Amino acid sequence: MQRYEEIKRRLAEGRSVREIASALSCSRRLVREIRDGVRVTHAIAASPDPLWMSQLDWPVIIHDLGLGHPLKFIWEEKAQTLTTYSNFWKQFYRKFPQCRNASVTARTFEPGERVEVDYAGDPIEWYDIKTGEIHKAYVFVSGLGFSQLLFAWAAEDMKSRNWIASHRRMYAYYNGVPHVTVPDCLRQGVVKCHLYDPDLNENYAHMAAHFSTAIVPARVRRPKDKAIVEGLVKILGRYFRFRFRHSRFTCIAEINRALMVCVERINDQRHRRFGVSRRERFETIERAALKALPTAEYDGGEWKEAKLHPDCFLAVEGDYYSAPHIHRHKTLRIKLTDNQVEIFLNLERLAVHPRCRMKSGQRIKIKEHFPPNSDAYYESTPQRLLSQSRFIHADLHALFIELFNDDVFAHIRRAMGLVSACTKEINLVGHELASVRIAAAIAAMRRYNRIRVPYFKELLAQARKQSMNSQPERDIVRKPGNPMLRYVGGAALQAADKPSLSSTAAQENLPL
Repeated sequence: MQRYEEIKRRLAEGRSVREIASALSCSRRLVREIRDGVRVTHAIAASPDPLWMSQLDWPVIIHDLGLGHPLKFIWEEKAQTLTTYSNFWKQFYRKFPQCRNASVTARTFEPGERVEVDYAGDPIEWYDIKTGEIHKAYVFVSGLGFSQLLFAWAAEDMKSRNWIASHRRMYAYYNGVPHVTVPDCLRQGVVKCHLYDPDLNENYAHMAAHFSTAIVPARVRRPKDKAIVEGLVKILGRYFRFRFRHSRFTCIAEINRALMVCVERINDQRHRRFGVSRRERFETIERAALKALPTAEYDGGEWKEAKLHPDCFLAVEGDYYSAPHIHRHKTLRIKLTDNQVEIFLNLERLAVHPRCRMKSGQRIKIKEHFPPNSDAYYESTPQRLLSQSRFIHADLHALFIELFNDDVFAHIRRAMGLVSACTKEINLVGHELASVRIAAAIAAMRRYNRIRVPYFKELLAQARKQSMNSQPERDIVRKPGNPMLRYVGGAALQAADKPSLSSTAAQENLPL
């Protein structure tokens, strides 16, 4: 600006072009342009626009660019037949410098150093044929720092288990582990964001320790920290929407197959800056620099906390799992893996259940976890009562079948009472004698059409009393000469055996 004003001042004083250029260390061409009015300001020369620029509707181009459409797509649609793309964007930014992007910093990474991960912004919809509902699938995207090899996988949600499962699939796809993994500040990965020392999610940190990779989250609201995956998300999203714009997906598996088609196409395409494809750059250089996958399969699962309720169940993802009743009202830790649910108190494992994925309030229980009263309640089912009656007596089993065929719920408590009475009788006198009494009692109830638990117990008690009062028939053998027996083999028999005496002598020998 100062040089421009000084040149104009000296020209007004009548100095020559050569003198001004020599004094101000500038070209004589610049001095002549200012003298002749070609350069009207200190920055822009008044040169005419190319002819092809007058054939374009620039307000429409500015509007499309403001909508987020790439400048190259706009050139392909409106100016490809008029000029080259390089010439187009140069003239565009010369004419509209306010649209020029800010300066960028070129980032370079060593092979195997870095992988950036993120979720695609727009989920993919799929149609459920059975219910007619429309669901969404969320796409996990990653890209290596050196080769920019792309990976993508879709899941039904963005919860921690799918977040970690996507990382496992990504490392398996690369057949190795980079030294650094750069995620966004998602809740599944970062509990508390901090510029220098963020707090990682426990499950995510455990997974990183298993794969021997360092988690370095990007800064909050700084997408340039993971610019590679941000660019790959755009490339994948545009190509996927274009390639499958006429398709309707009916499950997540179809979406993943379509994503792999797009991923392989992008990875095998020649990169404009590299000169080779991403796949070739990865195979020739970066694959050997990755860390080897761990030999043991990762089973860290997902950790949660839940309180054990008074009913000895704790709620986990829509279903209920039992734990020992002595720990009721305590907060327990739950480890969710693909196939099982483990329950811990501090470092002690309390229970292991098979994992239920129905999410419909199913109760998965272990009998030993419940107190006796709860155990008795859960065992009072028609199937269990029928099973018990089969081992007690065949007549009792037939009676239960008749009762349950009539009305199941109306006769459950009656059947419980009959089983309890039979069990007590068996424990008291043994199974053999109790079977006889049970059969007789059931026959009596049927005879009088009085199927009642008190009556059944009364019949058993009567049979028990009769067995106690009855004496076995036996011949009484009386020993001769018993002085305590009068007239029956006692003194009378002794007198008969002796020689007859006088009446006075006989009276004297009689006991008083």
